[in-house]
Amino acid sequence: MILKWLKILLLSVLSLVALFVLIVIRLYAIKINDIRLQNKHMNEIALMYQNDQYQPIEDTEFLNFELTDDIKLNEIQMLASHNSYKKRGVPLGKLFIGLGDSFEEANALKYGYQDLTSQFALGIRSMEFDLRLRKTSFMLTHVPLVDNSSIAPDFSQALEEMKLYSSHNPNHLPIIILMEIKDDWMILDHALQVMDTTDLENLDALIRLKLGNTLFTPSQMTSEDKTLKETIETEGWPTVSSLLGKIIFVLHPGSFTDRYASLDSSNQSQAMFIGLYHTMLDRAYASFVVHNEPEVETIQNMISAGFIVRTRLDDRLVFDEDRYQRALQSGAQILTTDLIIGRSDIKIDDVIYLDDRKMIIIREN
Repeated sequence: MILKWLKILLLSVLSLVALFVLIVIRLYAIKINDIRLQNKHMNEIALMYQNDQYQPIEDTEFLNFELTDDIKLNEIQMLASHNSYKKRGVPLGKLFIGLGDSFEEANALKYGYQDLTSQFALGIRSMEFDLRLRKTSFMLTHVPLVDNSSIAPDFSQALEEMKLYSSHNPNHLPIIILMEIKDDWMILDHALQVMDTTDLENLDALIRLKLGNTLFTPSQMTSEDKTLKETIETEGWPTVSSLLGKIIFVLHPGSFTDRYASLDSSNQSQAMFIGLYHTMLDRAYASFVVHNEPEVETIQNMISAGFIVRTRLDDRLVFDEDRYQRALQSGAQILTTDLIIGRSDIKIDDVIYLDDRKMIIIREN
């Protein structure tokens, strides 16, 4: 009898292990399928642009103002998508997140976006990417394994997609990409690597290679005798009209800030601007600020000093009218939200717009 129960127990354990392995294989397979779909998508958009009937997008339809030569980049406000590469994950992944963290956190991840080209065509001119180094490749993915589905997993191809859009829509408003380099939850994927200085140099080189003269860098804004911060304080930002057709990358502040800044002694020749928190604005390369809580006075003070600020219009997929109004009133130039028209799974009535249902407006404060 004891031997019989031991056999039953052993079979039960083996069954559970087998089920767990199958679940993990299923979650890993998502990445493989996403890369296949990305390759297919790249072929489709290449054919779209080759079609003689393709018409460039008119960015004027997304604005509540007439674009003149004296409007500067820090004088506008634009809606930005959050985790702009993300697909809505499978229920299995959400279950693991719920068990490992909380089901509130799992529910807050129930969203996904259309492909990058579609988001650009809808007027989105600012996005947020999460970047990870997997083996030797740069990948756009959220939480490894459990929420890893992406519309553009291969970052190199994502850059190519952005370059294609920009090349065929040469008068688009400047596109600002906030990129956060991730090194969390690496235990969930053994192939993930922590980026070192060489990896950051390779990342910089990749961005420059793929975007070419479409990329607008800090060094293009400064002269030899001024730091980036000094340039902003004395000369201000370039005009929007001078940045038409350009793409700007901003490194999200975090554990890689100092290492990335040290790639060059001048701190302004990298491919990306370096985003900072509000407690770090004495640095020579200070330009973009990430301040997710829409604190009106704090943000207005930073804007008065010449900085471009990103804040959040909403939190955890919940719209709050008071938060929305505070974010607008603060004057923050980049207004990030998950409740945006670029979502692949949202009702049109739930979409957030700015003044007069526009994506980009003149900053009033």
